[in-house]
Amino acid sequence: MTILTELSRLYDRLQTTGDAPPPGYSMENIGGEVVLDRAGRVLAIRDLRVADEKGKPRPRKMAVPQAVKRTAGVKPNMFWDKSAYVLGVTLLKDARGKPILDDDGQLIFGQEKRTSQEHAAFVQAHDALLAGAEDAGLRALLGFVQTWQPDMFGQNGHAPDLLDENLVFRLDGDFDENRQPRFIHDRAATRQLLQRGASGEADTALCLISGTNGPVARLHPSIKGVMGAQSSGASLVAFNAAAYESFGKSQGENAPVSQSAAFAYGTALNVLLANGSGRNLRIGDSTVVFWAETPDTGAAQGIDEMLFGALNPPDEAAETARLRATLENIAEGRPAGPEFAPETRVFILGLAPNAARLSVRFWLPGTLGDFARHVTRFWADLALEPPAWKGPPAAWSLLYEVAMQRKAENIPPRLGGELMQAVLRGSPYPRTLLSGVIQRIRADGDINRKRVAILTAYIRRNLQEKEFPMSLDRDNPNPAYRLGRLFAVLEGIQLKALPGLNATIKDRYFAAASATPARVFPLLVKTGTHHLSKLRKDDGGGLAHWFDAEMGAIWAGLEANLPRALNLEDQGRFIAGYYHQRWAKKDTNDDVIDNGSTQP
Repeated sequence: MTILTELSRLYDRLQTTGDAPPPGYSMENIGGEVVLDRAGRVLAIRDLRVADEKGKPRPRKMAVPQAVKRTAGVKPNMFWDKSAYVLGVTLLKDARGKPILDDDGQLIFGQEKRTSQEHAAFVQAHDALLAGAEDAGLRALLGFVQTWQPDMFGQNGHAPDLLDENLVFRLDGDFDENRQPRFIHDRAATRQLLQRGASGEADTALCLISGTNGPVARLHPSIKGVMGAQSSGASLVAFNAAAYESFGKSQGENAPVSQSAAFAYGTALNVLLANGSGRNLRIGDSTVVFWAETPDTGAAQGIDEMLFGALNPPDEAAETARLRATLENIAEGRPAGPEFAPETRVFILGLAPNAARLSVRFWLPGTLGDFARHVTRFWADLALEPPAWKGPPAAWSLLYEVAMQRKAENIPPRLGGELMQAVLRGSPYPRTLLSGVIQRIRADGDINRKRVAILTAYIRRNLQEKEFPMSLDRDNPNPAYRLGRLFAVLEGIQLKALPGLNATIKDRYFAAASATPARVFPLLVKTGTHHLSKLRKDDGGGLAHWFDAEMGAIWAGLEANLPRALNLEDQGRFIAGYYHQRWAKKDTNDDVIDNGSTQP
């Protein structure tokens, strides 16, 4: 219950700062308002949408009574809902779900298969809830559900633009203490009514989150915004089949969480997952949220921005430099600003969709100082000369190097979560990262600097070779590294002796040479000797002499019997050695293999 406890505590802080709705409410997209007189007659249906950056109207986020879990069947929300429930009217759509237009290009509205049933459920629920209400706003809404008929929408000439949007109600002339229009769901009488009805039939038990007795949540809240999960939301906690229940208890009673605690953790998580919150990002198949535990709103915002920047570094060079400096100062315990106290607790949660509920990919509580040390170490692991990235890389960017065609949908499902745990815990990188890069190199032949940096990072951390070279190391004694260098030299000889080749030994023999060198290298060396002989005749021996000396220096560090097979780790060294030699510079500042070429 640690995750739920910390999210519940976060809700308390968010509510204090006004960033989360009050208990029993949730933030929903609202498109319009139905304005009622005191008798419940509709005076107007007005647009509440706001224009986005392109001028297109978008629904407004608003705190309304908590949305019901609507997976199947008909179930109305209280005091708000889409137009089919509220008005009994919807836009008519074709087989593809697109609105139908008449001959004049106007939207056609009416009732679809379930519209009348949905409106009847809305009327019945409010008729029962509001019976005997004395508040003017509640009585107006009661009058509406008792007198409104769906055909009144067309008779009164209401525009169809807001159909299928979520609608709320407002009593005409009703304002709050700031002289702002007040909706019926925000009236004090409405909140009291909702609080009385929330726990009326729920069993009471000891809450596993708060440790206090209270009404138990039978169904836990829907979490929205997790990539790949249902757009209507998915549960983080659910007992949706008898196989998951025990001791005769049903659904939420199997792990009792009070209604207030369930609401708190669900609301906090939805706030973190909201678009534009700056507290979430996507890594592989995981949606990652993060937050800091501090009562200072300004400090919390500064830390959240820093966490987001560390996980997804900005492109602008000056911002990147400031971010790196801040993290390095925090990691070393140096002053980095009053809001960046190294002992501040931070939390990082990775969620992924699953068949029954959301799956927790990783849960990483820690301190800001630990986070900074692990992230800066991750960047140091990837050091290459010249750098593989323009600035500090985001962890998610590594995943594209193991995906076919570098498409997000081809990233191995669990790799994102495993990589993030390694980055943020300082633990070894997953071996699937190493094997994935090598497999992609074998498949597409692209040995670019990003892939080499990943292999280098794996060797430095997992094999504890912190001094593994960033660029060509002529004194490195490792046989696999030297064989990679030798392969690059042999390819260079071939390219210079036979310019204009469509395919080199790299295209035909790289995979075999890096896996079974004893079987392949004798043939490659024999062929390289012939190419070297031709090169001596063509250029007078200058370049051929350099290649000959380079091969001799590499052979001097190898044993007579070449390795029969190289494991994945040594194949990584082989690729790094090849890349370093391939892009090393001669004394003339020309590339070893081809002059004036650009590094991948």
